Amino acid sequence: MQIAEDIFELVISKMEKECGIKYFKVADITVQVQSDYPIGKNTFHSKFERFEVFKKNKDSITIFHHVRPVAEKRIKPERGKEVYKKNQWQIFKDDFTWFYHYNSIFPGDPVDNVVGIMNRDYSEIHIYPENMSKQAYAQGRFPALTLFNTDQMIFAKLLSDRKGLVIHSNGFNINGNGVLIAGVSGSGKSTLSGMLKKLGHEILCDDRMFVRSIDGRFHIFGNWCYGSHPDVSPSQAPLSGVIFLKKGGRNRIKKITDQKAIVSKLMPVIVKPMLDVEGWGKYLSTFGWLKKSACFYEIEFDLSGKAGDIISEYFK
Repeated sequence: MQIAEDIFELVISKMEKECGIKYFKVADITVQVQSDYPIGKNTFHSKFERFEVFKKNKDSITIFHHVRPVAEKRIKPERGKEVYKKNQWQIFKDDFTWFYHYNSIFPGDPVDNVVGIMNRDYSEIHIYPENMSKQAYAQGRFPALTLFNTDQMIFAKLLSDRKGLVIHSNGFNINGNGVLIAGVSGSGKSTLSGMLKKLGHEILCDDRMFVRSIDGRFHIFGNWCYGSHPDVSPSQAPLSGVIFLKKGGRNRIKKITDQKAIVSKLMPVIVKPMLDVEGWGKYLSTFGWLKKSACFYEIEFDLSGKAGDIISEYFK
């Protein structure tokens, strides 16, 4: 009976791929990608193979890839209010819809212009790339399921609705403990992470970590929205500590208990999502719960590598 079910799932999977449907799972959210074109082996970056699944779970969203031009009347700015404009992004919203205009500023981007139209909770996302041929789509190796340069902004919103956040940090599974090495660019995350990797600890993602409350406890999730190093894993671990960095001449770790100090260090490393008033209420509630329930530390370290041993010992 089980063999028959497995064969059935494989047949359905093959049919869906030929018809342009694939599923990916991250942070306990299934993303169904449904395309007007067949989804080939090289349509998406190879990192997505680690996150591919073959069916949806209860918590799922759908991203539609449309190859026909988007109707102009659907995306005129006067339909909504401009809420963000910076670099490659221009974002509008009205009472029911979000409108993302992505104009690439990165050399070698597989697509120059993309329009994304999302419903209020981002459970349904329609993507319209400009002048996308079938061959270009098949060989795109797109770094994001939205065909933007990253899916980070989408997941910042999705997680905020699910008691979650995106944090600028490198995430590790250290002896079954989820540990975030948090900090902005240049703070030493890569240096300290290199020490931990040499000790054999699994890195879940570089520079962007998904954090979400599951059954009353925060967990950290590997994801595909990495920074400069392509370290990704579909694994997760219960959050045991958030470590902020301090370069110095000694190697020591100390716990931070002062709530004001926690806020001052945590706020700069949270990826801010695009939200409405209700969404900001959820976001602030999650932020408040995280700062009260999680354990926070500051580590002072030099380049000797001893800090990696200290963290390994601390999170046995």
